Amino acid sequence: MEQKRSKASGFAAVIGVILVAVVVLLLISSSTLQNLLGPKESTSTFVQSLNGDSGNATLSNLDITYPSNYEALLNYTLGIINENRTSEGLAPVTLSPIPSGQQHADSMLQNDYFSHWDTQGYKPYMRYSLLNGVGFVEENIAFEYSGFPAFTSTQSVERVLGDLEWQMMNNDSACCNNGHRDNILNPYHNRVSIGIAYSSSYVYLVQDFETYLATLNTPIAQGDSITLEGNTSQTLDPTSVQIFYDSTPTSLSPSTLNQAYDGPYDQGSFVGGVVAPCDNIFSSCEKFTQGITVGATTWAINSDAIEIQFSLANFVQIDGAGVYTIYLTQGDVNNPEYLTSISVFVSG
Repeated sequence: MEQKRSKASGFAAVIGVILVAVVVLLLISSSTLQNLLGPKESTSTFVQSLNGDSGNATLSNLDITYPSNYEALLNYTLGIINENRTSEGLAPVTLSPIPSGQQHADSMLQNDYFSHWDTQGYKPYMRYSLLNGVGFVEENIAFEYSGFPAFTSTQSVERVLGDLEWQMMNNDSACCNNGHRDNILNPYHNRVSIGIAYSSSYVYLVQDFETYLATLNTPIAQGDSITLEGNTSQTLDPTSVQIFYDSTPTSLSPSTLNQAYDGPYDQGSFVGGVVAPCDNIFSSCEKFTQGITVGATTWAINSDAIEIQFSLANFVQIDGAGVYTIYLTQGDVNNPEYLTSISVFVSG
């Protein structure tokens, strides 16, 4: 017996078994892989409480493990992702140095659960931030289970990875409103953090797709001040910062995750946003129709750099301790391009 399940950002599904042949398009060398992995991952220095310390925001599973054949499986998975993208006229994605995908795949295998949340109650964008991610992330997860020891070779695991990718691309509309497919084919995504963990009976796949267009300086949070400053790989035209709130995460057991957290995740609760400074002399100032609107103290954009500064104090005064996720956006307000999903953990 084999069971497959997959979940995208905002979607969840149970899907069937189909085989597919694939072609590897991009390869990662052994030396490049070692540079990306490093000996041990550490938490971010900028994800902190507004009181100036690191609070309780850490990932317990920092000694991330990788299967011995991870390089081969990584190349295979990256190849089929990019085959799907290039067949739709999209640029390929490159491998992200942020190990959020592997951290979550490893956690699900070791703790026997399947969820976008983890045993510490963290959502994907929180894990991404804790592992130094400063772009925008959206997550696909999938797994296959076999009632007998079926996954004992690189080829058998590759078969599963190919199946899961095919399902997310081609059998996603009825169950998931094409959420997985949309993540794979999002034209704004340019990097992906791939997680692969398996035993003889389980294979877990995580795809954390990123939009990474700005190399932001850290720390981002100092006291209640937020600074988004750094160089950009292309000219950006951000229009606002949206702020979403989650209550302080609490530990979740594997059984709770499998039973009560087996669906899609959201961005949290929208609590308002930040706009460019406005003197209100020659034109009306931008204002969010929901939540509160805060004016930035600095909003400087040029062809290859950005600098935006604002305070979280007004948001924290209303909602208190918890996780505030910062979404820098540009483009159409009804269909924005998200440039960041940076979580700042605020303690009481």
